[in-house]
Amino acid sequence: DAKKKTVTVQAGIRVAELVDVIREHGLTLRNFASIREQQVGGIIQVGAHGTGARLPPIDEQVISMKLVTPAKGTIELSREKDPDLFYLARCGLG
Repeated sequence: DAKKKTVTVQAGIRVAELVDVIREHGLTLRNFASIREQQVGGIIQVGAHGTGARLPPIDEQVISMKLVTPAKGTIELSREKDPDLFYLARCGLG
């Protein structure tokens, strides 16, 4: 959505592919690590960051997500919808 400056992607898309595709719509990521071969799901889960003290980690760019769980099936999370679980799910770190 170029007007909202948002993008919906699958976790398996590689950062390089995502950046190349959204560039065609006048968009980019606020920051991303130098290893563009990483998948978006992985780069978010490790708390990756770009360069600069004022740039937040990549997981801060996530505004909503769908998770497939064994107990509840597919659930949707965002800052508005189950914010506590959304915050915990955004970045794995172990």
